[in-house]
Amino acid sequence: MTKLLDSTLVLCDLDHLLLAGDGNMPQVVRDVLQLFSSRGGRLTVFSQRSPRAVRAVLGGLRLAAPALTCGGTLAYRFSEGSGQPLCSFAGCEESIFKKLPAAVGLGIALQMADGSTRVLRMSTALERHLRREFTPFTLCSPADVKGEDVLRILLYQDRQQLPIQALLEKALGDNAAMLRSERTGMDVIVLTPGAVSAEAMLGAVCLPVNCTADQLTVAAGCSQMLELVRQAKQSVVPADAPVELRLAASQTTLTDHDTGAAAEFFYGLVRSAEAAS
Repeated sequence: MTKLLDSTLVLCDLDHLLLAGDGNMPQVVRDVLQLFSSRGGRLTVFSQRSPRAVRAVLGGLRLAAPALTCGGTLAYRFSEGSGQPLCSFAGCEESIFKKLPAAVGLGIALQMADGSTRVLRMSTALERHLRREFTPFTLCSPADVKGEDVLRILLYQDRQQLPIQALLEKALGDNAAMLRSERTGMDVIVLTPGAVSAEAMLGAVCLPVNCTADQLTVAAGCSQMLELVRQAKQSVVPADAPVELRLAASQTTLTDHDTGAAAEFFYGLVRSAEAAS
């Protein structure tokens, strides 16, 4: 079969574009991705999930380049079973991990540089996320944590009114101001030692597979990918994406996520390549 899309690499938002509300990939999306791949198209993904959780969702779907996992803090090569950490909490064991707040209804998980997930404190919300996202985990204590091995701290709140920011400031003192805090869900707050640049993320994806910036398209559905959309020369977002994404993207699909934005985009790439051949 003629390869029509040999030079195309798509970095696609797994969580917000390729998955349904139940956390699984619809069959129609799998089919169109297989068609895209059969025509020579190359795919990799961006996800808030750990590599093991991403692999569980992808099943037999193969990626052609390192995936940006753990919110872009770990570029992971599934073909080799290894990752490239793009940040760490090196040297923060005493000032951060041993002082994290303990409160009823507050769960704390760590995403690690080796792709694993560790749980410091369990909560109802954390247990729900781990189960829904197919995330394997181990329990550990702060004394067992080495900051150089940690990419992100994830805080899960059982109650919306739980004052997480105040708890962090009280427990960590001035060290709280050194952390980058971002809400990635109604009940999830993520802490990182700083922002990972879009240039570093794109380099971690493109350089290992000799892909140039002109050959990469970023398909985004969440605001956490905004800087990637701004940095990429080609980008696409669904019709129901956050407004800042739609303003920054070079293309917006006609459909939203629930009505097939991912299938529309990938099938459109195949049709365009066939028309040009």
